[in-house]
Amino acid sequence: MTTGRPRLGVYVDAVVDVDHGTVRTNGPALGFLTFVCEVGSDFPGLTIFARQSSNGGADFPLPTNPAVAGLPYYPAVSPGALATNALATARAMWRHLDNVDHLWVFGPHPFGILLVALAAVRRRRVTLGVRQETMPYFVSRMRPGARHTGLTLALRMMDACWRLLARKLPTTVVGPSLEEEYGGPRANLHQMSVSLMRRSDLRPAVPLPRLTGPINLLAASRLAPEKDPMIMLDALAMLHSRHPGRFRLTWVGDGEMRSAILERAAELGLENVLSLPGFVPIGPELMEYFHRADLFVLSSITEGLPQALIEAQANALPIVATDVGAVGVVLDNGRAGVVVPSGDAAALAESLEKLVDDPDRMYGLVKRGRELAEMRTLEKTSAAVAAFLAADTRTHAEV
Repeated sequence: MTTGRPRLGVYVDAVVDVDHGTVRTNGPALGFLTFVCEVGSDFPGLTIFARQSSNGGADFPLPTNPAVAGLPYYPAVSPGALATNALATARAMWRHLDNVDHLWVFGPHPFGILLVALAAVRRRRVTLGVRQETMPYFVSRMRPGARHTGLTLALRMMDACWRLLARKLPTTVVGPSLEEEYGGPRANLHQMSVSLMRRSDLRPAVPLPRLTGPINLLAASRLAPEKDPMIMLDALAMLHSRHPGRFRLTWVGDGEMRSAILERAAELGLENVLSLPGFVPIGPELMEYFHRADLFVLSSITEGLPQALIEAQANALPIVATDVGAVGVVLDNGRAGVVVPSGDAAALAESLEKLVDDPDRMYGLVKRGRELAEMRTLEKTSAAVAAFLAADTRTHAEV
């Protein structure tokens, strides 16, 4: 076993492709894989294990141009897709294990468990990764009204298997709520943050004037069930009925609920106060949306540690967010943002209504959020994860 920094392999259920020597991915995976590349820059080699497809929407280049361990492509996780691709996936994983010394495997995922087993046979070091609460995430994506007894049982078994592995293997988890779920704090369990904001990106927190014109609300996430965009629309409709035209929402992101959101917005008469510009990658264009906004809003029903909240804090924006996952920790239990119950449109609307009329409170929240953002820059968070991975390798190399 190598005693220096290893060649690092990372498994993520994402889509990648290599186009004229440039590694690309799709919008949903871009942020996290950008963070992975930053972590991997501390190692002599980085290989990303992911589904590879030239037709999977892999439009956005990754920094540092990592190596790719291309796995068979399937458009979405389903029992049929897993069964059809299991053997070819195992073969590809086995072949690409030649190029790595240490694997960082994110799950729970059936193929993640498969890779852990193959790595054990090949005597590769393994660290697990957990980014979100498994059951709330999958339940939020199940079709309402359908019977999911067998699927739910399978998911619970997979989740239990992953938790058992996490008792034996070093594990990284996103946020304190997952740390608690996985039995922490304890040895070999590292709580991590995922941030894409560099120290140079942080904006100063300055006293805020009273907002007298239109209030520009910003949300930034996938248009997906776990983000609960319909509750956001209901809250916007309440605000619009009480203050016609004053509150306007821009939701940066794309996803399977886009059409349903537009239909619901039309039903509620919100066409003129809702904008869906689509996915915008991290960079100057996305930062412009943050710069133009007055408040940031999050309506999720399940989260790990939301990267978008760190981006809002780094841009000195007041925040109103639902109290799920590690949201309360990111917002310092209400000292760096307003937390409201998940699924409560009235509470979300009322909190926004009160906050915009209280500039002193907004400044206090922004000031504390800016302090926290400085502690969660890309440089600091990626270096902490890289140190944990490297320390695990040294510890086991010395045994």
